[in-house]
Amino acid sequence: MFIRRATPQEMNFIQSYAPIVQQEATLGYMNGTKLIMNEEMHYYYKAEYHALMDNYRVCGWILLGEAKTPPEYETIGMVLELYVLPPYRKKGYGQMLMEYAFDHFKKKGLKKVQLNVFAGNHAKHLYEQLGFRDVSTLMEKPLL
Repeated sequence: MFIRRATPQEMNFIQSYAPIVQQEATLGYMNGTKLIMNEEMHYYYKAEYHALMDNYRVCGWILLGEAKTPPEYETIGMVLELYVLPPYRKKGYGQMLMEYAFDHFKKKGLKKVQLNVFAGNHAKHLYEQLGFRDVSTLMEKPLL
């Protein structure tokens, strides 16, 4: 297994999974909406996909970007997407991708990494094990 920046061919494969990733990551919350990670978002975050490869077959990926956060407006790393294909789950590959991200951001001189996760997403347990903590909560109430 190895991880590297995704090639154009691998990007096409990854993009073909966009509706599935959105469904799973948001637990259906964003169904019927335009896909989250469009070209404008890629540009804003300077985002790039990195693929987890097994014998030159994509088995997972991580989308890494950068953002400026208040109050200091320091540049921080952003994990915008993490996905492991179902046959490769429960084998530690999500953690491997996250540790790759940490190394990637450290090499760039960044001191923090953030991500967003929907309530109920099973990946939240992995993120907590890796040292992430809640810093804000977005709450919603439907108005009928």
